[in-house]
Amino acid sequence: MNATQDASDSKSGIDTNLAAAALAIALVAFITALGQLLQQYFATADGYRRCQRSVMGNYARKTHLRWRWREFRFETLYTVPEIFLVGHGAPDRENQVILSGNATAREKSMVPLGHIEETSDTSPKLDRTYQVVHPDSKELRAKREQMVVKSLRSNGVFQNELACWVPLLHWIHESSKIALTEEHCPVPTSSSLQVMPPRVRLPAVSLRELSWDFQPPDVVRPLAKTTLFDIAVIARRMGMKWKDFRPSDGILRAEGHSHIITSTTVRSLGIVLQYSFTAQGHRLRRAEGSLRRAVPGSLLSEQEEIYIPNAKSDRLGCGVVRSAAALSLPDFSVSTQSEIITALSFLDDTGISSKALTQILKENPEYHFRVADIVAFTAAPVRSRGSSLIQVPAPSDNVHGVTTSLMGRVLFRQCIEQYLIENPGKLGPLSRSALDLCKEIGSKYPTWDYMTPQTVYGNPWVVTQDVAYLDFLHERCLEITTRFAKMDEETSFRYHNLLGVHIRIAMFCEGGETSPLRSWGTDYASDIKGYFKVLPQIVKEMLKTVHEEINEETIFDAWIMMMMRGMLWGAMHFFVPGERVPIQYFGSQLPVYIG
Repeated sequence: MNATQDASDSKSGIDTNLAAAALAIALVAFITALGQLLQQYFATADGYRRCQRSVMGNYARKTHLRWRWREFRFETLYTVPEIFLVGHGAPDRENQVILSGNATAREKSMVPLGHIEETSDTSPKLDRTYQVVHPDSKELRAKREQMVVKSLRSNGVFQNELACWVPLLHWIHESSKIALTEEHCPVPTSSSLQVMPPRVRLPAVSLRELSWDFQPPDVVRPLAKTTLFDIAVIARRMGMKWKDFRPSDGILRAEGHSHIITSTTVRSLGIVLQYSFTAQGHRLRRAEGSLRRAVPGSLLSEQEEIYIPNAKSDRLGCGVVRSAAALSLPDFSVSTQSEIITALSFLDDTGISSKALTQILKENPEYHFRVADIVAFTAAPVRSRGSSLIQVPAPSDNVHGVTTSLMGRVLFRQCIEQYLIENPGKLGPLSRSALDLCKEIGSKYPTWDYMTPQTVYGNPWVVTQDVAYLDFLHERCLEITTRFAKMDEETSFRYHNLLGVHIRIAMFCEGGETSPLRSWGTDYASDIKGYFKVLPQIVKEMLKTVHEEINEETIFDAWIMMMMRGMLWGAMHFFVPGERVPIQYFGSQLPVYIG
């Protein structure tokens, strides 16, 4: 009986083991089947793998799946930035984050932060990349920027698989922080990231949640969005020049300061940009450092560009000149020679100047009219009070002019002195006050008219100037503008007429700046002397446009003050050469995507 019971227990144990094995096999099969089922359902989440951290950086934190019961599948939802400009006339947007470069702005805009440490034990440690942009000096900025690039790449931030708008946002932060610091403008803090600082226009982002269901099949990465005009301005502020700008053909190409933007056209979507950072500038600076040991001077690296961050400066990048409202002058564009002809027809309503330039271009199609002086005579100051920045995009190919030249300011003062000696009764108190102002500025600020061997033949590259000096010029410029506005309101004198006569007689005088002999270079001494030589003709023409209450002395004084205003404006700004955005795309809201 015991044997039978043992056999029964043994059989029961075998059955139990078999049942357990069968249960385990069934469980494995169930788990496998469940995994295959889940894999099939998760596979319905099209695009999910393309919205991970290796592709989007920190933006992957907002990638998630949504179950759609009617279709019995997952839908991939991801978040990308929309990049735009705000402030100084550009409207704010809901939940915008200003790309100002500080820690909170980087966190809110979800731009990767790289941890940076100096290799030297004696150097201070920088724990975040946004700290590298404090512009103590050009050399220090270059050194710290090189540290940022090295650190970010070592941390895998700027690898090739990343969507290119991730590093683009980083460098937008960097350029904005530098401009804000030099602008002496308060950087938005954590409590004011959605409020623009006064008097500036800055890039900002808003986060957009999208569904991969609407992604075109040709697109393999999430796309950020911007507009044609906004990316044109942002690229220029980063130091890039638009080498090719043909949106109608889907072709955009910009490069400069180690940044490159190219474009392609995606069917059913439009223009898609590709951005890359080459770090070429760092290699050039290292090569230049080695070369300087044998050859003095700067031979390789690009000149530093920090533009005034406001709408007036951005307009100049399209060749658009916004005239001072108090002078009652029209706005105009000067990007191309045909646009300059149109502008001259507005500024000199007799049509003589525009016809003269048309004839010059027929005889010499390669001729480029000098626009710096008419910009200085008409535009309101682009800079803001309290700012040390003076760089603006050149609105045309030829931005030479007596008003932008240090030599022009020196010769202008000398010619007034000589004219007062030779014609003591023709110039009134305003002319003498202009001469006194030239002397006062020169005595307080040597930058105004101190000649060096480098400035005899041209203007040195300038990024910033002393704030007190610029503010002094700014106030004097506004005072003269107000004086002209008062004359226009109270008398028959019109500043518009004076400017037109000056353009017609002085700029287009025989042997002057528009003559064939002068098309190959500048001669500011001859220009200034030529102006004073034809000054009696200018006065004679102006007398035909005014009533009897305006005499010759008043017109002499008005012309001197107009020239003085131009000199002040020119000393406050520095034109940076470069290609312009065609005027037809000024303010364009055409959607552009960044891949």
